[in-house]
Amino acid sequence: MMSQIPDLAGGNGQQKRKILSGGEYNKICRFINGFHGLAIDCEFELRNRFFRDVEPMALTCILQSELFNRSRGHWKQDQRGKRLLKAYEEQKNLYYDNALLIRMACAEALNPVALCRMLLQEKYKDRHRSHISQLLRHPHLIDDPKLAANVQQCIVSDNQEGSITDLRRRIVGEEYELKLKNLAKEAGIHFYDEKDLRRMGYDKTPDIKMILPFLYKGSVINWIESKANFGDTKGHKSNIQQQLQSYCNRFGPGMIIYWFGYHEETPALPDNNIGITVLADFPAKEDLVFMQLAHEEYSAETPTTKEDSSSGSQPIVAECPTKELKKLS
Repeated sequence: MMSQIPDLAGGNGQQKRKILSGGEYNKICRFINGFHGLAIDCEFELRNRFFRDVEPMALTCILQSELFNRSRGHWKQDQRGKRLLKAYEEQKNLYYDNALLIRMACAEALNPVALCRMLLQEKYKDRHRSHISQLLRHPHLIDDPKLAANVQQCIVSDNQEGSITDLRRRIVGEEYELKLKNLAKEAGIHFYDEKDLRRMGYDKTPDIKMILPFLYKGSVINWIESKANFGDTKGHKSNIQQQLQSYCNRFGPGMIIYWFGYHEETPALPDNNIGITVLADFPAKEDLVFMQLAHEEYSAETPTTKEDSSSGSQPIVAECPTKELKKLS
């Protein structure tokens, strides 16, 4: 019934397209919204049959975003949990493969873990929500063995919600943050990371903050944010409101990297005019221009190289000489 989870690398190693036109992005969304079945099967079809030339993780991220938007209204339907629990109780003895809840999830167009949460909240409605979350993390604690087995099957069959999926996304996010730092070091960039900035007293911090800013195709870059995600226009606007605008206000212009690509309109959004550059990969070495200080000039002028504690909103190197910007060789 369920397809095998496709590998993260995308299979044959060929270069996949990351930047999608509006028409292609809409075509992918229409396929997702017209698919009847589990999200894990939809992901398999997207990646292995219909959009094989597109970056596989871009497809995974678009699927996640579309299903999240679809499910936002389900929590307001208080009667749905009662109906789901009643249906389960009436049918649980008709099947012996522990896949009843998965069948119900397909019929209801719900993620399996979301269906389990609704059903468990109704079954244990006198318990706190934290208890329901614990049962979803450890289904063996459910006092009904058959229900416990069904919930366990849902957890391992859901690629959108649940502890396994959360762990996978966290690992991927940390992997690409590490990739950003390694590439920055290889390019000769000196930076503070999030831990450094938090020790300095900052609350909202980008993944890396340049000690000396550099130029990327003529734009000053003071910070870089890593996103192991696909940059659709709606999600990018949300990132600006929640994170990037505060980085620009505090540190000046910067860059966001959507490692799995972006909608072709995302870099051109007017919202980026506050000083945001959008890329789908780490910038090429030949496009970087570093600020280099002559030794004798540095000794004579003793420019500021640390942030003034009285004004955290100023870029670190505001007083450094700029006449010796040199192209990287």
